[in-house]
Amino acid sequence: MVEDSKKPRNAQGGLRSATRLLAVQVVYSAVMLKSTIKKAVQNFENGKKAFISETLSVSEFDEVFFSKLTTATEKHLEEIDQMISSNLSENWKFERLNNVMKAILRLGVTELLYFKDIPVNVVFNEYVEISKAFFEKNEVAFINGLLNSLSSLSKHK
Repeated sequence: MVEDSKKPRNAQGGLRSATRLLAVQVVYSAVMLKSTIKKAVQNFENGKKAFISETLSVSEFDEVFFSKLTTATEKHLEEIDQMISSNLSENWKFERLNNVMKAILRLGVTELLYFKDIPVNVVFNEYVEISKAFFEKNEVAFINGLLNSLSSLSKHK
């Protein structure tokens, strides 16, 4: 019998993935409701469920990570938006970005800048996977490229 050398995936990874998806939904809802992220989090706390599709939702997530992620995003939102904006090509304006894309990028940049304990490749993988649920190949590549470009800046912070 050959022993499998792969380590079993840590359950925290699955919870963190669900948590990131939930954070994207909350940050998106803040934009759509023209409110703060903090207010969107408060609205969410009534239901405490991330809706993945009409038939699938997630009620288990990493509450501590969720709180840290959404709080850091709101605290540094202006700086994060400026970084995203300054890394767009001349033909693009931040305001032109789709609101879901903004939410994904904001959270990805938050992790790149303020969660140094999370490897860059994990941040890329997580937010690229989330973007695949919402966008076509070109938009996913756009998000990947922008996060890549911003990650090189974040190493100097």
